[in-house]
Amino acid sequence: MSSIAELQKQVREGKNLRITGRADNTDKEFINISSYSGVVEYFPEELVITLKAGTTIQEINNTLAAYGQALPFFTESLEKTIGAVYATSGPEFSDSVLGVQIINGRGELLNFGGQVMKNVAGYDVSKLLVGSMGRLALVTQISIKILPQRIAEQFQLKPPPKHKVSEIILNFESKLKKVFDPYGVFI
Repeated sequence: MSSIAELQKQVREGKNLRITGRADNTDKEFINISSYSGVVEYFPEELVITLKAGTTIQEINNTLAAYGQALPFFTESLEKTIGAVYATSGPEFSDSVLGVQIINGRGELLNFGGQVMKNVAGYDVSKLLVGSMGRLALVTQISIKILPQRIAEQFQLKPPPKHKVSEIILNFESKLKKVFDPYGVFI
C-alpha cells in the first residue's frame, strides 16, 4: 500500500485487520505499512520531523545525522518502523510526539496535534494512542520533536520493564476502542 486512498480502502473493506511493517507479508488480513514510508516534512532548525509510518528508524537516523540531530527515545531495532515504535511504546516515546495522522475503523482520515509543542486543549489524542498496539486505528503519519545528537543520547537509554496493566487502563482502552474503531476492524 503506497497511498492513503489504498490504505483507507483496505480498512473499509477489512475485517479483523492486523498492522505489519514486514514487506514479505501480503496476507489480506494484514495491512502492510512498509511501503508507506519517507519523510513528509523536516525542519532541522525547528527540531521537528513528520514521517510516514512505514519509515524505518535507520532511514530516520540517516536523515537526522546529516544535521547532527537524533531521535530522543530508545529503539531496540533500527529495522523497526516509526509506526511500530509508536504502537508499542509508552511515556518515554509519547513525550516526543507532536501530532499524528490516523485512519480510524470507518476508514476516515483524521489528524490530531500538529508540529508545535502545545496546540491542543483537552485530551491530546496523538499521545493517547501511543502504545495502542494497532488495535484502535492505523497510524499513517507521525510528527515528532528531535534533539541535537549530544542531548538526545541521554534519552536513548533502554527504559525499565513495564508493570502489569491495571483494570483501569484496560477499561479505558476498551472505551477508546469504541470511539476509534466502532466496527472492530483492528484486532
